[in-house]
Amino acid sequence: GHRPQKAFWVLRDFLRRAAHVLKARRYDAAVIYREASLIGPAIWERVLVRAGVPFILDFDDAIWMPTQVSKANGVFAKLHFVGKTSTLCRLASAVTVGNNFLARYALERNSSTFVLPTSIDLRKYPVQPEASPQEPFVVSWSGSMHTLYNFEEARPALERLAQRRKLVVKVICNQPPARPIAGAENVFIPWQEQGEAEAIGNTHVGIMPLQDEPYMRGKCGLKALQFMATGRPVVVSPVGMNKDLIQPGHNGFLASTPDEWVAALEKLADSPALRQRLGAAARATIETTYAGSVVAEQFARVVAHATTGPRRPT
Repeated sequence: GHRPQKAFWVLRDFLRRAAHVLKARRYDAAVIYREASLIGPAIWERVLVRAGVPFILDFDDAIWMPTQVSKANGVFAKLHFVGKTSTLCRLASAVTVGNNFLARYALERNSSTFVLPTSIDLRKYPVQPEASPQEPFVVSWSGSMHTLYNFEEARPALERLAQRRKLVVKVICNQPPARPIAGAENVFIPWQEQGEAEAIGNTHVGIMPLQDEPYMRGKCGLKALQFMATGRPVVVSPVGMNKDLIQPGHNGFLASTPDEWVAALEKLADSPALRQRLGAAARATIETTYAGSVVAEQFARVVAHATTGPRRPT
């Protein structure tokens, strides 16, 4: 709904980039996240290059795939040029992506491609105490309404687990699941930025189920990273970035089938000591590799490369 209002704001967004492009000429470089405009081909990016302004293109999803356009965009999805990602990679002075799957795509179009993983601001995500070590066992999922279908991947395992023990399933989202997890106590927490770290950390285990499909292989593990930063162990699908992030039995578990999901969750439910050990290792993983301060240093090197290298062709 609200098509006239949406059309106005989409058009306004496209036109206001003209002012941004003019302003960019006073800077050493620009950073473009995904695209300069929600609609149309790579118009503003070409203007930047012709004006002699190098830009760094950054993306953390498989944005070149038509399936990435949300159905919630309705008729406006037809104005979204997913094919321009290839052009943007070629025009960019450097490309930064969140994982190796995305890097393989970008490298075919730009040799100055760098993997910069999604990072966590540890000041906003301190270690949290886990939920009460007594029963019931709390399993949490966090995401948006558009990713709730991934939560459904864990439903068979969660419902089997609920038949064996007292279980609380907590969902942090802007919309609750269509159906509760049968046999479990279902808790819905409306997402809000303030208090997000506390809501995420107040659990025993965080989960990140994903469908094993091409678009999901471009996911960069943000939700798993958030749970891990608070000191919680995670169980995740071995899809995309998750395979690089998790060392099974060290900082979490990987699970592909309902049997594997149930087995991993039961191990963690039965052993507070295991949860503590894996949670501590999870936090250490974030501190050494995924902390904002660590990734910022990597990004600074990319900026230096982009502003001193040769200009890209238009």
